[in-house]
Amino acid sequence: MFYQDAMTALVAALLALVAAADNAPAGKIGGRITLGGLPPKLADLPVTRDFKICGTSKPEEALEVGSGGGVKNVVLWLPEGPKPLAHEAAHKKLKLDQQACQFVPHVLAAEVGSTLDVINSDSVLHNVHATEKEAKAFNYAMPIKGQVVPTKLKTVGVLKLKCDVHPWMRATVQVLPTSAFSVSGEDGSYLIDGVPPGHWKLHLWSERLGERDEEVDVSSGQTTQHDVALTPR
Repeated sequence: MFYQDAMTALVAALLALVAAADNAPAGKIGGRITLGGLPPKLADLPVTRDFKICGTSKPEEALEVGSGGGVKNVVLWLPEGPKPLAHEAAHKKLKLDQQACQFVPHVLAAEVGSTLDVINSDSVLHNVHATEKEAKAFNYAMPIKGQVVPTKLKTVGVLKLKCDVHPWMRATVQVLPTSAFSVSGEDGSYLIDGVPPGHWKLHLWSERLGERDEEVDVSSGQTTQHDVALTPR
């Protein structure tokens, strides 16, 4: 009898601990992504047609380094982080615009299940061609200024986008299995909100600098500072 009572009390205590952990306020992960050395000099991309609208050249955006060495457009996420809620993701929309023959923004991150609105703000024909692991994801001719084509992001993966009319136009959309993600800004700073307390793997992706994993501990209601220096290449 005593043994059964002790086991019952132990199970109740463990369940209480689990419930307390589940109800603990979420934390955050924030920091700055920098380049640990001199950035490579990347040549501008030549424009070959529609000069009146497109100009004569475009910057190479595969690696953008700001003042103080901050790296823009690094995508960071928790692979095992909180999963997107289907009913919430279904109402989330992101915009990928085409302005002066350039995709804006160059890098996007999105929850699986959300919608990508592809926009043509140019008075010129664009043809948006997206692939995922070399397979065609979608292919849209967009001849009308102001045209918007919505696309449901149904599958986790990396979408590589280009314009078949203007070959210098490129963009990347990371479709993620979690709501815990961020994209570094002009100065390399990032912030991931809504992270449950615990030990997490943080995955980083950069178009030019590649991918890597970091280990991060998050406390309830606190912001964990985690800076990363990437190697130039």
